[in-house]
Amino acid sequence: MSPNDLYSLKMIKQEFNQPKLFELLAEETFYNIEKSNVKIKKNSIIALCQDNIEYVYYICDGIASISIADEVFEFKGPSEFIGLSDSAIDTSCEDFQVKTITEMTFWRFTKSEVIAKIMSTQEGYLYHYMSMLDQYSLFTKKLMTMKKTHKERVFIALQELAKKFGTPYNNAVKIPSVFTRNIIAEYVGIGLSKLSDSLLKLQEESLITVTSKREIILEIESIM
Repeated sequence: MSPNDLYSLKMIKQEFNQPKLFELLAEETFYNIEKSNVKIKKNSIIALCQDNIEYVYYICDGIASISIADEVFEFKGPSEFIGLSDSAIDTSCEDFQVKTITEMTFWRFTKSEVIAKIMSTQEGYLYHYMSMLDQYSLFTKKLMTMKKTHKERVFIALQELAKKFGTPYNNAVKIPSVFTRNIIAEYVGIGLSKLSDSLLKLQEESLITVTSKREIILEIESIM
């Protein structure tokens, strides 16, 4: 029986999201698993595997980039897990890397204990299902985006960053300055010169505003 036979997709997303999964893992009345609080500096590598032990991190604060072969394909922020499903790509691959782009704080769990506790619950597989579904959707969207023009890809990336990490700016949304031109170019998969050209075209079309401090602003309507 598929998960959709038991719950609507909307219900699954509401009841089996990442913050609620963290609550389950942190809960100590049954199947107590160890966790440790970790603080990591900016521009540090997050180890998903050490001494043949795989780890899962739950982000309390900060932002990390996830890349393969130096190509950034995802950013993780507060209330998200690292290493739960994204590491399924291949934790043994030297080209797979998780790097902090700000100072970060986490709760760290041993992955085997996380999986054991999830599966010890009656509906634990739904947490795993949603995690894998999110990852599948991410890769599908990334592949579809690659077919678009440079300008379109840049605008989609800016919309994603503004929606997930943006801060209010008058009646618009500002992308945090930690997302430098280099990081955005790596995420989109283009060079800096092509990124600059795309940003200029987006400005000319009034789709974005770039301040004198090189801050990128998007209207709220453009990210709804």
